[in-house]
Amino acid sequence: MATTYHLWLKPSGKVYDILAKTIAELSKAYQAPFFEPHVTLLSSLPGTEEEITGRSSQLGTSLRPFDIQLTEPAYGDQYFQCVFLKVQETQAILNAHEQAKKLFAKGTSPYMPHLSLLYGHYSIERKDKIAATLPEILRLSFLVDTVDLIRAGSEDPKDWLPILSVPLSR
Repeated sequence: MATTYHLWLKPSGKVYDILAKTIAELSKAYQAPFFEPHVTLLSSLPGTEEEITGRSSQLGTSLRPFDIQLTEPAYGDQYFQCVFLKVQETQAILNAHEQAKKLFAKGTSPYMPHLSLLYGHYSIERKDKIAATLPEILRLSFLVDTVDLIRAGSEDPKDWLPILSVPLSR
């Protein structure tokens, strides 16, 4: 697999710790990979690393800090959208996604902001059970004040490295 680049919105402080602990517990219980808590803003960015870092910096200066509200647990049928928390679709996050799409000239695929808690392929019954047992306390909100650029050397989270963190400054 070729190297890919992704823009993440990450929680910090206590919210980060709570979500990372939940991801760690689920990954241990289901022999799944551990990964950092994040909401993907845009994935598989086109261009060279130099172009991508330049556009990521531009994006940071064009956005204001905003809040992300995690809502109900859900699950999907894709490996990276196995079990997750939905993100309230506020104007701020939808605008950030649109800005990123324009800067990176990315297509029109639908955007469903979410924060994954478990990666993998499991039965619908198992995913439903996991989602149903997630505690209410996970419906957290956090301030996004940076956008992080991640270099993925493979689809394994151990090969995902943050290479740039751009403060939102507008």
